[in-house]
Amino acid sequence: MDFFYDKTKPKVKEKSYGKLAVQQRMRLAMAFLNPLRSIIAQTWLGYGKGNKSKAFGQALKKLIQDAIEGQYPDQRVVPDRVAISMGMLPSVEIQDVVLGPEALEIYFSSEENPLAKAADEVVLVAYSPDAGIAGRNPLTCNRKEGYIKVDLPPQLQAAPFHAYLFVHSANKKQYS
Repeated sequence: MDFFYDKTKPKVKEKSYGKLAVQQRMRLAMAFLNPLRSIIAQTWLGYGKGNKSKAFGQALKKLIQDAIEGQYPDQRVVPDRVAISMGMLPSVEIQDVVLGPEALEIYFSSEENPLAKAADEVVLVAYSPDAGIAGRNPLTCNRKEGYIKVDLPPQLQAAPFHAYLFVHSANKKQYS
């Protein structure tokens, strides 16, 4: 008898090119955003309808759409295009960046805008995906100050890192 079906034999089916490409994009996005999960939970909360996991999902979706380039299997995240905050507040314009041996200083300005308040807080996030470490400025800095400085931990002093700057209202309800 010729058997055409045997449930004891496992089916071996190769995954399609498209499925492998999508899985790789998801892995890249998760690996990049996961260390920033606590920041994203705050900054994307409005887009997650009050749910932190939905907020993270929306940030993942945005990263996959905007910040992944290349074709499978040579896909990569472009850190310049990653949005770690999302909102309607106007962002600040960066004038100068000074990287010292132990600190990062950023000078910025803000245009006149009805949505931009002088009391809006500016947040600086330093993140090294290679070292697997992310940190933010511990001291509050306002939009009107035009300057923010963060002391770099030893792990970031020796490794390349990305710096992200965003603004939120004093009550942390609106983000840039």
